[in-house]
Amino acid sequence: MNRRHALGLLGATALTACAPAIQTGALGEDPFEGGIGGTGIVGVMLASGSVLINGLRVEVPSFTRIFAGGQQSGESVLVPGKAMTIVARTRLDRLEALRIDIDDPLTGILQRTATGLAINGSPVRLEPGASGGDLIGRHVAASGLWRADGTLSGSLIRLAPAPRDSIAGVLTGSQSGGWRIGGTAIRHPSGQSLQSGQYAVATGRFDAGTLLADNIVMGRFRQGGDSLQQLSVEGYLEPVNTTPGFRVAGLGHSFDRSLNLAPFADGRAVYFGRYTGLFNARRAVVLPDSQSQRRKLLLPGDGQMFAAALSDSARPIQNR
Repeated sequence: MNRRHALGLLGATALTACAPAIQTGALGEDPFEGGIGGTGIVGVMLASGSVLINGLRVEVPSFTRIFAGGQQSGESVLVPGKAMTIVARTRLDRLEALRIDIDDPLTGILQRTATGLAINGSPVRLEPGASGGDLIGRHVAASGLWRADGTLSGSLIRLAPAPRDSIAGVLTGSQSGGWRIGGTAIRHPSGQSLQSGQYAVATGRFDAGTLLADNIVMGRFRQGGDSLQQLSVEGYLEPVNTTPGFRVAGLGHSFDRSLNLAPFADGRAVYFGRYTGLFNARRAVVLPDSQSQRRKLLLPGDGQMFAAALSDSARPIQNR
């Protein structure tokens, strides 16, 4: 990936007070060819040495605000295998995190079932190379990505620091029919209004097949989301009834209605493109399930800010 393409991928014009305004419409449809504005990154951290995620090297300066489970935290929570949401900017040819949020998809007692593992009633399938599957009966936090069938593709399971149960993902259902995230039934706090299809984090106590939530936080980008003009999102697609027929499982990101996402429906990928209220993804890198193979594909070289695969292995997303 040459410098022009790398900087163009994520809008690497420095966000300073004197930076000239660039009209997004003048930049064309290809995110590899230009852009300006904040960048939202959603994916699983591959390695340390800054935050290496989605084929990107994201610096963590002293001003970066880090939250884990809604509580302000430090860099010790930034470990490989953790799923996270980053609001970043480009400055002086570097990608810098302004805010990092870590919401573990599942926190609760790890149980062995007839078909594998489960937490809070939601099935968990560990990726090749993932650790923590031996913590049966312990209160754990499981990280990873949701699949279309409501299974968590687990990248990391660790002992949880607090005895609270939680689940984070796309809320489905209705007031009359009941609510769910993944394979977990949710009983929401009295008087709280919920919206199907939105990302939510529900916290409370799991009992008799239902998470009795005393707190539900809606939305993924909780600060800085209104400034985003680029997105990098890792995940599996799940079918929906609205055009273009797919969304990212567990995240709720709404794609631009013109996109043809069918070629990517059966696997894991990281998507790149503009954000205008809808995700106009223009490129995707198809990913293996194995952690070691993903690292080999997506780790930037020494001193590089972008993995070569973002150019060499990227596939264009066509319009329908």
